[in-house]
Amino acid sequence: MAAGATTRGQVQQQVRLSNDARALSELRAIGERLHARTPLANRPFTFEIVDDPEVNAFAIPGGHIYVNKGLIAQADRENMLASVVAHEMSHVVARHSIKQMEQANAINAIGSVLLGNAPAVAQIAGQIVAGGAMARFSRADEKQADDMGLELMASAGYNPTGMLDMFQKLLALDKGGSGGSVARFFQDHPGTQDRINDIQSRLAKMGNPTNGTVDTQTYHADLRDRV
Repeated sequence: MAAGATTRGQVQQQVRLSNDARALSELRAIGERLHARTPLANRPFTFEIVDDPEVNAFAIPGGHIYVNKGLIAQADRENMLASVVAHEMSHVVARHSIKQMEQANAINAIGSVLLGNAPAVAQIAGQIVAGGAMARFSRADEKQADDMGLELMASAGYNPTGMLDMFQKLLALDKGGSGGSVARFFQDHPGTQDRINDIQSRLAKMGNPTNGTVDTQTYHADLRDRV
């Protein structure tokens, strides 16, 4: 069994996944629209909603993307949510998760995962779910995922300014004292104000695009309002 599939099984034992068919269908439609524009379009990706009010999202090797209900609730428009999915997908495409596992656990630990060592896999899965060291990417990795995500959004027909809008909203909530639900996001996604500045600069180089898909009531009825 591949390391990603093994880790996925352990992750899904440690989180509560939503089984809301309409909401999952909407998230997966967004995810597949982006996935089709990646170099890994010929490999299957999965998209799951975690039944958790905290604002967070994460990805694991093998193309498995998880988005918390708490984050979906803050995404006012479809392109804001698409920006999060595109960012997490970019971590997978750039193999950041695998690099983190190698750095955090060294060759012996990654070997244990490849061999299906249950305690080692469970420990790694627990760290990912809890926002541990392997869920926190380097500043360079985060910037690369932001840059790749913006290009991916534009390629898929989404207005990439949604990424800027998402970060600005979450930063405003955090500064407004919204509590731990948003603080967790910033724990796992460091350097937020610097990243906002970088995203603004990148958008300027892209010509500050305003075109893209027009959000419809379907997004609210089938996904955001259901969480």
